Parts: sequence; C-alpha cells; structure tokens
Amino acid sequence: MRQKRAKAYRKLMAMYELSFGFRQPYQVLVDSGMCITAQDHKIDLVKQLETVLQGKIKPMITQCCIVELYKMGKERQPAVDLAKMFERRKCNHREAIEGSECLKHVIGDTNKHRYVIATQAQELRSQLRAIQAVPLVHIKMSVMVIEPPSEETLRIKER
Repeated sequence: MRQKRAKAYRKLMAMYELSFGFRQPYQVLVDSGMCITAQDHKIDLVKQLETVLQGKIKPMITQCCIVELYKMGKERQPAVDLAKMFERRKCNHREAIEGSECLKHVIGDTNKHRYVIATQAQELRSQLRAIQAVPLVHIKMSVMVIEPPSEETLRIKER
C-alpha cells in the first residue's frame, strides 16, 4: 500500500475509534459480492482487510449472503469456501433475502455493534452513507479502498 494512502487510512480509523468507539478486532461484515470480487482478482481478502484497516479484524458474513452465493452455482464454489471461513452473523431472517437488504437490517439505524462494511454493491454503499459511523470498504481495480467518511459521519463527529 502506498505511504500516503496508508497514512490517510490510519487517520480515518483513528477518527472512528475516538469519535464512535470502534476498537480492534474490527468486526467486518462482508457481502457475497466482495467474496466473488476477491476470488476473481485473486485477493487474500482477510490479509488485505487487515492491511487496509491497519489492525486485527474479525470477518463476518450473514446467512443470507451465503445462501446468495450458493444460488450462483458451482462456478462460484471458491467464493463459497472463502465465505465459510468467516464467522456467521445471525440475521434472524426465516427466509433468505437479498444480501444487501440483509446487511441493511443488521446495521440498523445507528450501527450499534460498530461494523465495518465490505461490499461491492454501489446502491448499498450509497444507502449506508446516510447512517452515521459506517466505514465502507470496496475493491476498485483490484485495490482495496476505504471510502472517506460520509457527510452524516462528519456532522456527528463535529458535535
């Protein structure tokens, strides 16, 4: 990782720790799209997340996201195997719903459990920007990136 980007990410995670109570190991909620992209780009997802967040992580995935991966068929089996290594986060959905909707339900209105979200879904990321204190990670051209804090996060931090 470039030095300038590493410094920016270190400051960003320090801001989340001081202002919103995040602590290591960071709980990272991964969605099915992130697992698929990591497999396509041959990225070691856990190692890269630790590098980007600059600390220990606890990768988690919801049951709905795993079901979504299973529905994609045998060609996505490596992504399923990757997802099975992660800790399961109970989402309490009787019937599996779409992965992005499930992540929105788990986060809730305030991100009470201090999750970092790793997703490739552009629509989900734009919806989560409206919630305070939600660090968003995605892969852009085979490089893992943390998005800058949302306007809502900055507004709450300034209080």
